[in-house]
Amino acid sequence: MNAHSHVGKEVEELCLIIRRTGEVGEDGHVSVTFGQLFETYVTISNKVVGILLRARKHGLVHFEGEMLWQGKDDDVVITLLQ
Repeated sequence: MNAHSHVGKEVEELCLIIRRTGEVGEDGHVSVTFGQLFETYVTISNKVVGILLRARKHGLVHFEGEMLWQGKDDDVVITLLQ
């Protein structure tokens, strides 16, 4: 498996976890806080922030700010766009 396909798989897995653990808002999008996602996802991969940034670059998720930090940004809402 090459690095690019592995990255794609990680992004897909992250989106699936957001879909499973998040809540559907009035706009129909699923959202989860960074703290909740971090607690759930860190057992699978310690690269959660990098994967989130990659997912945002591809238009799959939205969150405020350039970077997310455990503890400081636990209440930041991450929204699944697709």
